[in-house]
Amino acid sequence: MTHISLLIILISIYNIYAFDKNIYNIIVVLGSADNNILNERIKSTIEFINNSDTPCILYLSGGVKHSFGKETSEASKMASVFSSNTQNVRIVLDEMSKNTAENFVYLKKWVYTNFAKDNLPNIVISTSDFHKNRAELIFKGIFSEFDPMWVLSKSDCLSCWNDERFHIRNVDSDIKKALNI
Repeated sequence: MTHISLLIILISIYNIYAFDKNIYNIIVVLGSADNNILNERIKSTIEFINNSDTPCILYLSGGVKHSFGKETSEASKMASVFSSNTQNVRIVLDEMSKNTAENFVYLKKWVYTNFAKDNLPNIVISTSDFHKNRAELIFKGIFSEFDPMWVLSKSDCLSCWNDERFHIRNVDSDIKKALNI
C-alpha cells in the first residue's frame, strides 16, 4: 500500500468520526392549545438551541384540536415565533397531530422517510415539566428504538399537574388509536 493510499484511508476515517455533518438534533416541540404553555415551551427550546453546537431541525408538532373555522395550527403559531428568534434552523411543520400520541406517530413516519436507518438523528423532545411522564410513556410505546433527550419548560399552570393524573390513564388507548392513523 502506498503512502497516498494510506493517507486517503486515514482522512476518510477521520472525516467519518470527526466531521459527521449528518448527525442532527431533531427538536420536537410539542404543541399546546394553551398559548401560555406553548410560549413556555418555545422559550425553553430557544434557550436549548442557543446553547447547543449540534445542527438542529425543529419539528413543530400540533394541529388544531377543535376547529371551528380558519384557526391557526399550534405548529404554525410556533413557527412564526421560531423563525424570528432563531437562525440557520430548518423548520418542519406537523399540523395534523391533535394529541401527544399522534405527535409521535407522525414524527416516526417523518424520521424514517427522511433519514437512513444507519444514520438516524438524535431526538430531543421539548414539552412542559408536568407533561414529561405521560409524553415519555407514549413516546416509548410508539418509538421504542430511541432514547430521547428532554427539554422541559417550567409551567405556571397549577391545574395541569392534576389534569395529568387523569390523562395518564389513557396512555395505552391513545397509543392504539394513533397507531391506526
